[in-house]
Amino acid sequence: MNLVARLRPAVPVAIALVGVLVTLAVASRVLPGRVVMVHLSETGGSAFAASRDDLVLLGAVLVVGIVVTWSVSALFLAVTPARHVLVPHAAFWKNPANRAEMRRRYQRYLAVATSASLWFVAALFVLALVSQGGPLAAWWLPAAVSAAFVLFVLGGLTWVFTVGFTPTPAGVAVRTAASDREARVASSPSSTRVALPKPDASAARPPKVSQRPTEATPRSGTAPPAPSPRPGRTSGRPETAPADGPRKGPPRPYQPRPRSGGPRG
Repeated sequence: MNLVARLRPAVPVAIALVGVLVTLAVASRVLPGRVVMVHLSETGGSAFAASRDDLVLLGAVLVVGIVVTWSVSALFLAVTPARHVLVPHAAFWKNPANRAEMRRRYQRYLAVATSASLWFVAALFVLALVSQGGPLAAWWLPAAVSAAFVLFVLGGLTWVFTVGFTPTPAGVAVRTAASDREARVASSPSSTRVALPKPDASAARPPKVSQRPTEATPRSGTAPPAPSPRPGRTSGRPETAPADGPRKGPPRPYQPRPRSGGPRG
């Protein structure tokens, strides 16, 4: 997590701090010497009154106390082990993949509560500026502002521990880790990347060797003669039938042919 992500929860506190400091500076110049905070309309008296310097000093002490309390609480949440942090659905949020999101939510909710406290102090000083005389000098105005602040704090606390830590889908943790990695990459110095050519798949693949044996074929266009089934006969010649046709019946006995020319003396 880079520095910008760490300081992001403190933005509401910084804005509220600037607002209350401006309010205190204006009140120290505009308020009368004796300031009445709560006017009692029935008796015409006051329930809370103080000098301007004491009131401004009290406001400054409240602002410093709120800021110090927020700083200590934020540091406590940052360094406390996850097993000691009180959180709803602890089995989900104390998982190592979700601890960063749990701490981030706690920091954000704490910053919202702190900024609300600072704005409450500023609202009281603005009310003191406009209620020193006229129709706004009523007792119920400070009570209404204080009740609204208490209801906001109690309602926000109830919402945080009921809805604010509802288990999120699994994809949120992945996106959070991805955003953290992108932030780290963006904060790191850029490095020159050399694009290497991708190897050709056809060149890297070895040629296929046929598993069939190569048959020797004659170069001539005619096929070789088939072997003769009878011994002594030249292969390739067709078998000629005898002149007197095919022989039928049992074989004839051997009869020698007579010699031509008669007997020799």
